[in-house]
Amino acid sequence: MQANQIYRVESECVTRYYVWDSIVRISHWINVIAVGVLIFTGFYISTPFYRPTADEPFGATVMATMKNIHFLFAIIFTLNGLFRAYWFFAGNTYRQWFRFHIWKADFWNEAWWKLKDYITLRYTDYELHTLGHNTLATLTYVILFIVASVQGLTGFAMAGKINPGGFFDTLFGWVIPLFGGEANVRMIHKMIMWGIIGFMIHHITFVIYLEVFREKGMLSSMITGLKTRPLGWEPIEKPWEKKEK
Repeated sequence: MQANQIYRVESECVTRYYVWDSIVRISHWINVIAVGVLIFTGFYISTPFYRPTADEPFGATVMATMKNIHFLFAIIFTLNGLFRAYWFFAGNTYRQWFRFHIWKADFWNEAWWKLKDYITLRYTDYELHTLGHNTLATLTYVILFIVASVQGLTGFAMAGKINPGGFFDTLFGWVIPLFGGEANVRMIHKMIMWGIIGFMIHHITFVIYLEVFREKGMLSSMITGLKTRPLGWEPIEKPWEKKEK
C-alpha cells in the first residue's frame, strides 16, 4: 500500500495516508475480542447468572468452562499486549513511542493542549496537527499498558491458587502477599475491570463522535489503515503555541 495517494471523495480532492499497518489493525481487533470475552466470562465467574441443577451433567461444567475460556483469552490478551508493546517501538512512525521525548516540555504542552481540545470537543487535531498518535494518546496507552499488566498479574496470581505449588502459583504467587491477601487481589482485579469498561465506553463514544461530526473515516481507518486529509494539508508544528482565531 502506497501512502499519500490523491483521490476524490464527495467532489473534493483529498490525500489518503496509510497510517495503521496490518499488524496494528489485527492486534487491535484481537484486543477487542479478547477483552470482550474476558469481561463476559469474568462477570459470570464473579456472579453466575446461570446456575445448573445437579441433574444437568452438561450444565454442571459451565463454571469450569467459563474459567477455562477466561484463562485462555487472558493468555491471548497477554501475548498480544506484549507484542503490541514491542510494535509501539518497531512499527511505523505513526505508532512509535520513542519519537516522543517525555522529558521535554513540548511533550507535556501538547498533552495538555490535546486534553483541553478533547474536553471542549473542539478537536482541532484534524485540521492542524497529526495523523497518528499525539502525546496525550501515547501517555494514555502507557498508562493502559501498566493497568493491564496489573490486571494480568492479579489474574494469574488467583489462577495459580487453583494448583498450589504449580507453574502459575510459583511464577505469580508473590502478587498475593504484595497486595495484602487474595481478597485484596480479587478486589483490585474487579476494580480494574470496571476501569477498562469505562475506558471502552469513552473510547467507542468518542470515536463515533469524531466519525459523525469531525473526522470522516475514523472508524474505517482501523479496518483499512487509511486516513484522509484535505488536499495540500500539512501538519502545523507546535499548534498549541498558535492563537485561536
